[in-house]
Amino acid sequence: MSAARATSLPPLLEMRGITKHFPGVLALSDVDFAATAGEIHALIGQNGAGKSTLMKVLAGVYQPNAGEIRVAGEPVRFQQPRAALRSGVGVVYQDLSLVPQLSVADNIFLGREQGGGILVDQAALHSEAERILSELGVSGVDVKRRAAGLPLAQQQLVEIAKVLSHEPRILVLDEPTAALAEEETALLMTLLRGLKSREIAIIYISHRFKEIMNLCDRATVLRNGRLVKTVDVASTTEMELIELTIGERVEAFFRHGEHAASDAAIALEVEHLSIGRTVRDVSFTVHRGEIVGLTGLLGAGQNELARALFGLTLETSGIIRRNGKPVQITSPKAAIEHGIGLLTEQRKTEGLVLNMDVRANLTLPSLGFFRRWAAFIDNRRENRAASAMAERMQVKTASTHAPVGTLSGGNQQKVILGKWLLRDPDILIFISPTQGIDVGAKAEIYAQLTDLAAAGKSILVVSEDLIEILGISDRIMVLYQGALLQTFARADANEERLLAAIQGNVQ
Repeated sequence: MSAARATSLPPLLEMRGITKHFPGVLALSDVDFAATAGEIHALIGQNGAGKSTLMKVLAGVYQPNAGEIRVAGEPVRFQQPRAALRSGVGVVYQDLSLVPQLSVADNIFLGREQGGGILVDQAALHSEAERILSELGVSGVDVKRRAAGLPLAQQQLVEIAKVLSHEPRILVLDEPTAALAEEETALLMTLLRGLKSREIAIIYISHRFKEIMNLCDRATVLRNGRLVKTVDVASTTEMELIELTIGERVEAFFRHGEHAASDAAIALEVEHLSIGRTVRDVSFTVHRGEIVGLTGLLGAGQNELARALFGLTLETSGIIRRNGKPVQITSPKAAIEHGIGLLTEQRKTEGLVLNMDVRANLTLPSLGFFRRWAAFIDNRRENRAASAMAERMQVKTASTHAPVGTLSGGNQQKVILGKWLLRDPDILIFISPTQGIDVGAKAEIYAQLTDLAAAGKSILVVSEDLIEILGISDRIMVLYQGALLQTFARADANEERLLAAIQGNVQ
């Protein structure tokens, strides 16, 4: 559906002049938003822009301080989420609400179980749950299985099925693909396109611009709690959406000018490194003050190479030199002792301890710095250091004692970078440094990379995002089928040449 048609039809949902205050915070200021039946409407903005707050106002979680909501032309004011759901507003939140100990079928029909008296007709419940999942194109999910036993991606699909079982007229999806792999994401895209034909208005909150460009009809951009613009996606470029979101041109947060003189000292040298069957005879150097990009197709070996440099892969051969001297890196502890830090792509499972607080995550690699004697830690010094680093990294959290798992993806990534800055290694290896974070947090990460290089740190960035690699690197290495195919000087690289190289074409 084009923007022209969407705006010519009467909106199924209208939100006019929505304002929402929290103590000391103006979360939304006079925001207008409208969605039409049969369209997928993206809601875009950085963390804290007001996207989720606006949808929680719609769903009755929050009451607005000003403004009105109309559904099919009728004024509504939902005092609680159940009232919104009864009126056809279904919301799938990023944080899942499944009851882990209940079955898939029980979760889908929780509070609406079929049967008479105190008995539940389990056979009918299972049959109906299977029908709903089948209509959504979801297969391979045992409706009798407990939700806790499902992979996270399947839990996400069950959550969507649960909301759709209420047959909503308006469906809100808050970062629905955050936990999904490529296959499940493709399934969800197909599902949502099918729902358009049912004349459902779908509101799609996401920071993944490629998904928005491929899926959505219109996009509304919020910034700092205010409406920026509503655009027709078909007549808008991805770069224009990004620039509307951050309020400046994309080039502004990439590196500019010349960096890292070629005669700077070599901080890391790798000779003839091989890793099992994934990486073959790779040699390269990283100078002080240099950012080297490493890219290739998925599975080309770049991630394995980076992890080997941090001692996470032991099936290796070759020579690694630090400051000209051969070193043995057989564990993360050994890597840290040699001044190497790794920011893994597995943020939640390898980069952080989610049930520990921000302070503990920030200081974990550096506890020895705060030891007074034996195994005793100077808690005051640790707290001061953690608070100072959280402030330096602009981590948005109520307190450094808040569980790190409650932070947004971008703020979690800042905590991971902060813990290494506190340790102060000479070499930092980043794998997909901006994966899963919004463009505002990306800009802050890029600025940190630039500052670190200017301070003499040596940085290796592994990424499949060619725009990112081009924007931040001094040199770019391309792996193809486990071998180093080509190295580009900054001035010689462009997207076309990188695309050719990652597919095995040497120029």
